[in-house]
Amino acid sequence: MTELAMDVYLYTGSSEKSYHIEITENYEGDKFHVVIFDGKSDLPHDHLETIGLNNEKEVFDYLRKLREE
Repeated sequence: MTELAMDVYLYTGSSEKSYHIEITENYEGDKFHVVIFDGKSDLPHDHLETIGLNNEKEVFDYLRKLREE
């Protein structure tokens, strides 16, 4: 079975914030390994946070929370 890996670009309502998010399934012991970068910084993006999440609902809830901050 192939593991999922994706890049997500999340734009908030504020022109000040955007995020580049890398989500990888079954990586480093996490069901969903999520790495968040500042989407506004020049490449390479500044690393902000890395978290492990257990299921798809947690991933979407986290993305919604991040968008609202």
